[in-house]
Amino acid sequence: MMSPVFPSAADHMPSGVFDPWVTGTHENPFLYPTQEPLFSFSKSPTQQTNTSNSCSDDGGPIIINQTDDRKLRRMISNRESARRSRMRKQKHLENLRNLVNRHKSSNQELTDRLRFVTRQEQIIRKENERLKTESGVLQQRLWDLHQVLVERYDVWTGVFVKTRVAIL
Repeated sequence: MMSPVFPSAADHMPSGVFDPWVTGTHENPFLYPTQEPLFSFSKSPTQQTNTSNSCSDDGGPIIINQTDDRKLRRMISNRESARRSRMRKQKHLENLRNLVNRHKSSNQELTDRLRFVTRQEQIIRKENERLKTESGVLQQRLWDLHQVLVERYDVWTGVFVKTRVAIL
């Protein structure tokens, strides 16, 4: 046998020549035997082990040493930390999306209110201009009436006579 990691095809060949038609067996000699796991969670982490990649003498699983065990625990811890970080990031992005949606909604509401107020302002300006014009006309009429009261035409004499009238 050359290596326990990379067995040769000769290690799996039965004695003699392989011919599935003759022997009637359905085993494929080119399949590797089931490989043992590289580590086992059932063993205690403080157990002293070897650092080689070979199987133990009793055929049990390959167990890694304490430094490899610490590395493995650290790797698992880092993966879990990265997963939590991704979850926090995803939650933060979702909160930001919700905030953007609320701001868009608020912005639309404010835009609608501004449009309404602008229309009301235009209506009030037109009404104000109409009232100013009407006020000018009424002031002129009032002045004309005042002049009539101040200077009265005397029909008998045919002359305009000034009268004493309080100024309005």
